[in-house]
Amino acid sequence: MKIQVLGCGNLLIGDDGFGVHVLKELEKRGLPNNVELIDAGTGGLDILNLIEGADKVILIDAVKSGGEIGSVYRFTEKDLPPANMSLLSLHDLGLADVLKMGRIIQPKRMPKEIIIIGCEIRRSDEIRLKLSPEVAKAVPVVVDMILKEVGN
Repeated sequence: MKIQVLGCGNLLIGDDGFGVHVLKELEKRGLPNNVELIDAGTGGLDILNLIEGADKVILIDAVKSGGEIGSVYRFTEKDLPPANMSLLSLHDLGLADVLKMGRIIQPKRMPKEIIIIGCEIRRSDEIRLKLSPEVAKAVPVVVDMILKEVGN
Protein backbone atom coordinates (compact mmCIF):
# COMPACT_ATOMS: atom_id res chain seq x y z
CA MET A 1 0.00 0.00 0.00
CA LYS A 2 1.43 3.37 -1.07
CA ILE A 3 1.09 6.01 1.66
CA GLN A 4 1.86 9.69 1.15
CA VAL A 5 2.23 12.28 3.89
CA LEU A 6 1.85 15.81 2.56
CA GLY A 7 2.97 18.77 4.64
CA CYS A 8 1.26 21.97 3.54
CA GLY A 9 2.35 25.50 4.30
CA ASN A 10 4.97 28.17 3.93
CA LEU A 11 8.03 27.96 6.20
CA LEU A 12 8.59 31.71 5.88
CA ILE A 13 5.26 32.55 7.50
CA GLY A 14 5.78 31.13 10.99
CA ASP A 15 2.92 28.89 12.08
CA ASP A 16 1.59 28.59 8.52
CA GLY A 17 4.56 26.26 7.91
CA PHE A 18 3.33 23.76 10.52
CA GLY A 19 2.85 20.93 8.01
CA VAL A 20 6.37 21.30 6.64
CA HIS A 21 7.86 21.38 10.16
CA VAL A 22 6.09 18.07 10.87
CA LEU A 23 7.61 16.61 7.67
CA LYS A 24 11.10 17.65 8.80
CA GLU A 25 10.58 15.76 12.07
CA LEU A 26 9.25 12.71 10.22
CA GLU A 27 12.35 12.69 8.01
CA LYS A 28 14.40 11.98 11.16
CA ARG A 29 12.39 8.81 11.85
CA GLY A 30 12.73 5.42 10.26
CA LEU A 31 9.58 5.20 8.16
CA PRO A 32 8.42 2.14 6.24
CA ASN A 33 9.51 1.99 2.58
CA ASN A 34 5.94 2.47 1.37
CA VAL A 35 5.68 5.94 2.98
CA GLU A 36 6.56 9.00 0.93
CA LEU A 37 6.96 12.46 2.49
CA ILE A 38 6.01 15.40 0.25
CA ASP A 39 6.34 19.13 0.85
CA ALA A 40 3.13 20.30 -0.81
CA GLY A 41 3.82 24.01 -0.36
CA THR A 42 0.67 26.06 -0.53
CA GLY A 43 -1.22 23.35 -2.39
CA GLY A 44 -4.33 24.38 -4.27
CA LEU A 45 -5.35 22.17 -7.17
CA ASP A 46 -1.75 20.90 -7.42
CA ILE A 47 -2.61 18.65 -4.46
CA LEU A 48 -4.55 16.44 -6.90
CA ASN A 49 -1.42 15.76 -8.96
CA LEU A 50 0.63 15.04 -5.86
CA ILE A 51 -1.78 12.46 -4.41
CA GLU A 52 -2.48 10.67 -7.67
CA GLY A 53 -1.85 6.95 -7.37
CA ALA A 54 -1.53 6.79 -3.58
CA ASP A 55 -3.67 4.37 -1.59
CA LYS A 56 -3.67 6.49 1.57
CA VAL A 57 -2.88 10.19 1.97
CA ILE A 58 -2.31 12.15 5.17
CA LEU A 59 -2.47 15.93 4.72
CA ILE A 60 -0.98 18.14 7.45
CA ASP A 61 -1.83 21.84 7.59
CA ALA A 62 -2.30 24.85 9.83
CA VAL A 63 -5.92 25.76 10.58
CA LYS A 64 -7.78 28.76 11.97
CA SER A 65 -11.16 28.22 13.58
CA GLY A 66 -10.96 30.34 16.71
CA GLY A 67 -9.99 27.34 18.85
CA GLU A 68 -7.15 27.11 21.34
CA ILE A 69 -3.76 27.73 19.73
CA GLY A 70 -1.89 24.44 19.36
CA SER A 71 -5.04 22.28 19.31
CA VAL A 72 -4.75 19.32 16.95
CA TYR A 73 -7.65 18.13 14.79
CA ARG A 74 -8.03 14.92 12.78
CA PHE A 75 -10.55 14.53 9.98
CA THR A 76 -11.28 12.00 7.30
CA GLU A 77 -12.51 12.98 3.87
CA LYS A 78 -16.03 12.08 5.00
CA ASP A 79 -15.94 14.46 7.97
CA LEU A 80 -13.97 17.34 6.52
CA PRO A 81 -13.36 20.42 8.67
CA PRO A 82 -16.40 22.58 9.40
CA ALA A 83 -17.01 25.65 7.26
CA ASN A 84 -15.75 28.02 9.98
CA MET A 85 -12.34 26.28 10.00
CA SER A 86 -10.03 27.25 7.18
CA LEU A 87 -7.07 25.13 6.21
CA LEU A 88 -4.60 27.85 5.42
CA SER A 89 -2.35 26.48 2.73
CA LEU A 90 -5.00 25.85 0.11
CA HIS A 91 -5.56 29.58 -0.29
CA ASP A 92 -7.66 29.73 -3.44
CA LEU A 93 -9.91 26.73 -2.89
CA GLY A 94 -11.01 24.97 0.25
CA LEU A 95 -9.65 21.48 0.79
CA ALA A 96 -13.16 20.03 0.64
CA ASP A 97 -13.64 21.64 -2.79
CA VAL A 98 -10.30 20.33 -4.08
CA LEU A 99 -11.04 16.77 -2.93
CA LYS A 100 -14.58 16.84 -4.33
CA MET A 101 -13.24 18.06 -7.66
CA GLY A 102 -10.70 15.24 -7.66
CA ARG A 103 -13.39 12.64 -6.98
CA ILE A 104 -15.41 14.00 -9.92
CA ILE A 105 -12.61 14.72 -12.42
CA GLN A 106 -10.27 11.79 -11.75
CA PRO A 107 -12.05 9.30 -9.48
CA LYS A 108 -9.86 6.32 -10.42
CA ARG A 109 -6.65 8.18 -9.57
CA MET A 110 -7.76 9.41 -6.14
CA PRO A 111 -6.58 7.70 -2.94
CA LYS A 112 -8.94 5.28 -1.22
CA GLU A 113 -8.33 6.98 2.14
CA ILE A 114 -7.58 10.62 2.93
CA ILE A 115 -6.85 11.89 6.43
CA ILE A 116 -6.40 15.55 7.33
CA ILE A 117 -4.50 16.59 10.45
CA GLY A 118 -4.52 20.27 11.35
CA CYS A 119 -3.08 22.43 14.10
CA GLU A 120 -4.80 25.59 15.31
CA ILE A 121 -2.65 28.69 14.83
CA ARG A 122 -3.02 32.33 15.81
CA ARG A 123 -1.64 34.20 12.80
CA SER A 124 -0.69 33.37 9.25
CA ASP A 125 0.69 36.69 8.07
CA GLU A 126 3.82 37.13 10.16
CA ILE A 127 7.16 36.59 8.44
CA ARG A 128 9.05 34.34 10.84
CA LEU A 129 10.94 31.06 10.42
CA LYS A 130 10.09 29.56 13.81
CA LEU A 131 6.81 28.19 15.04
CA SER A 132 5.13 29.82 18.03
CA PRO A 133 5.70 27.87 21.29
CA GLU A 134 2.10 26.56 21.39
CA VAL A 135 2.23 25.28 17.82
CA ALA A 136 5.76 23.86 18.23
CA LYS A 137 4.42 21.69 21.10
CA ALA A 138 1.91 20.16 18.66
CA VAL A 139 4.63 18.92 16.26
CA PRO A 140 5.61 15.80 18.28
CA VAL A 141 1.92 15.06 18.92
CA VAL A 142 1.19 15.05 15.19
CA VAL A 143 4.37 13.09 14.40
CA ASP A 144 3.17 10.36 16.81
CA MET A 145 -0.30 10.41 15.19
CA ILE A 146 1.23 9.94 11.76
CA LEU A 147 3.54 7.14 12.89
CA LYS A 148 0.45 5.28 14.15
CA GLU A 149 -1.39 5.96 10.87
CA VAL A 150 1.45 4.50 8.79
CA GLY A 151 1.89 1.49 11.05
CA ASN A 152 5.24 2.42 12.53
